Amino acid sequence: MAMHRLWRALSTDQMQLSFKEQFLTALTCFTAVLLAGFITRLLVQDQAPLLIASMGASAVILFVMPSSPLAQPWPFILGHLLSATVGVVALYLIPSVMSAAATAVGLSVLLMLLLRCLHPPGAATALAPILGHDPSKLLDFNFVLMPVGVNVMIMLGLAIILNRFILQRQYPILNQQHTLKASKPLSEKKPVADFYKQDILEALAGFEGFLDIGYADLSKLFTQVQLLGYKRSHEHITCADIMLHAIITVDYDTDVEVAWALMHKHHLKAVPVLDRAKRVIGIVTHYDFLKYVQLTPYANFQEKFLAFIHKTPDITTDKPEAIGHIMTRKVATLPASAHIADLVPFMTANGHRYVPIVDEQQRFVGMIFQRDFIAALFQNKLMPSKYQDDRYSNRHK
Repeated sequence: MAMHRLWRALSTDQMQLSFKEQFLTALTCFTAVLLAGFITRLLVQDQAPLLIASMGASAVILFVMPSSPLAQPWPFILGHLLSATVGVVALYLIPSVMSAAATAVGLSVLLMLLLRCLHPPGAATALAPILGHDPSKLLDFNFVLMPVGVNVMIMLGLAIILNRFILQRQYPILNQQHTLKASKPLSEKKPVADFYKQDILEALAGFEGFLDIGYADLSKLFTQVQLLGYKRSHEHITCADIMLHAIITVDYDTDVEVAWALMHKHHLKAVPVLDRAKRVIGIVTHYDFLKYVQLTPYANFQEKFLAFIHKTPDITTDKPEAIGHIMTRKVATLPASAHIADLVPFMTANGHRYVPIVDEQQRFVGMIFQRDFIAALFQNKLMPSKYQDDRYSNRHK
């Protein structure tokens, strides 16, 4: 027990990765280093080193923490190349190995900080030409290109491919601070929970020190904290409390013309598409109808649209006839038991104006529209379900 408590006290709880994610991350590090060495062997001479030791440390940063500012392409590329150059120069100018090594590390760190390209393994790259130098050979600046430059470019390409397609993580992460500062004024920005994106940027600008966390991750963290706080103070409000029950739905085989008539009659902006088990298989909106109308300059829109929605009398057709052919298949749903705070990512970040609600068996039970969500979020009071259902055709517009 004492050893377990000591281990819990000394270990970090910041790496929230499942065993599957840990295994895949380790596997991608193995694959990246193996491929980097193999490809380098094909490109450089046999007597040249295939890998520099700092690539192992870079693999950890690139694949374990790809959203970190330290893992982005600019710090990764320039950090290694700059440090390698400093190491070669220090070896030539300083006779003492220890002095050259210390100077190379200190100067490379200083330059990486000044050029905003800090990558910790770069300091190890600065040591490589000094500690691994053979006195009988003349070391020139080819070391910066081969193997350092070759290793860096191969590892960067592998980081983009493996992070996106194997680990399912976004890489690289663009510097959103400069993007947002040049975008809309503060009054036009969407709030992230109870604060604005610009507030995060200003807080980051005023922070003294280095933060190994990017704007995107920091924004997600703040949003999650706000949502957890809202859940704690409004525990009783779930999606089932604010959803509309009497929702008009259609089937996969419903004629396009019939579905359009329903939407026009009841002034609907969206209609869920259900299968026979009442599970959501899609959703149809006005856009789904309009995207199939082939318009040309000076074409009559009404004639084109009517020709599209009217059912073809023949047994063959060259246009979609059933609603299942034009519906949007990727539909985000939430369980009825979910807290209404879980709607925030759907309504804000993803821009959904309506979210289908399902039960424990994934059967459709209702719909939440943006206006109902905002009313519950800010007014903190619920409307009677019957009153909501009676106003279904008007409240979602």
